Amino acid sequence: TMQHKPKLTTRRRFLKSASSAAAGAVLGIGLTQSPSGFASERTRKRTRTFIFTCDDVGLGRHRESVERFEAVVRWLERKQIPGTFFWVPKAGNRRAEEDKLWRDAIDQARRTGHDFQLHGLTHHCLEFGVPQKSIRRHAPKMFEQYEREREKWEKEHTVRALRAKFDEAVAIYEQAFGERPLVFRAPCFGICPNAYRAMFECGIRYSSSRSVNPAATGYVLTRKPKLKPWQPDYPGRPFEEPPGVLEIPTLEDLTIRGVPPGDRELILRLFKRDITHYLDALGDWPYGVLTTHYHSIGRQFDEVTSLYDELLDWLAAQGITQWTTFKGALS
Repeated sequence: TMQHKPKLTTRRRFLKSASSAAAGAVLGIGLTQSPSGFASERTRKRTRTFIFTCDDVGLGRHRESVERFEAVVRWLERKQIPGTFFWVPKAGNRRAEEDKLWRDAIDQARRTGHDFQLHGLTHHCLEFGVPQKSIRRHAPKMFEQYEREREKWEKEHTVRALRAKFDEAVAIYEQAFGERPLVFRAPCFGICPNAYRAMFECGIRYSSSRSVNPAATGYVLTRKPKLKPWQPDYPGRPFEEPPGVLEIPTLEDLTIRGVPPGDRELILRLFKRDITHYLDALGDWPYGVLTTHYHSIGRQFDEVTSLYDELLDWLAAQGITQWTTFKGALS
């Protein structure tokens, strides 16, 4: 059966699972990286639970989009991995519960143990803030749009405006799922300090809206030599954003454009390198987060799932054999 009942079941216990020894730790309980930046050999080899996340569910209003999602769900079930799918409540300015094709597919996935959390409102990359600056090196257009329309976006990024977006998104989520979301992920990792404040006011205490090492995706997409080295924006351990949201960074999706001919081994090498650094930075934190996109897997299903099959086998060899969902870890 799929593993989706982890030991930690409350925010307090989730936080306390991190080491309390590191000096200057966020919240005083060791959420920051250790002074050396590296875990011990014993820590690196201990079994760790990962959360498999998959973004953009609800985007795409055609049967083909839903079929790609369903194919990803079936693949995860064959791997006995419960997925956390980040769901867009108002894609194309249409409330998601109005789309019966998606609703039926999502309901079926929930019945088999998969989790759905909140992914923006309409999935505009700037709706909750500007993405991490490092992403500009391989995806400049959204930054250029922000600069052209700065006055508009500054108005949209006030706490009041962002709170209205959160309230609408949460209301649609509650209508669809009968409960409130636990975790928010901003589209394109576009988030700002006021978004954390608005999120907190709305009652959401967890975010996974920061990418550990966007440079890896940048290198896969552009082959710019300066993007090839490991150069993380965040070490990987969760940290608090004021006034009290726990930000849980995630690994990059290196298959966001699929697996181009000849790129399989490069992508696998980068995944393994980044995960190795990520595990070192996590130290004794028990959860890692892997991000994918349902449409990227579904569009090139055989090639992408074959790559992930090999990566998952490698992860198992590193001691990562347990998989859970965000809901399982936090609720």
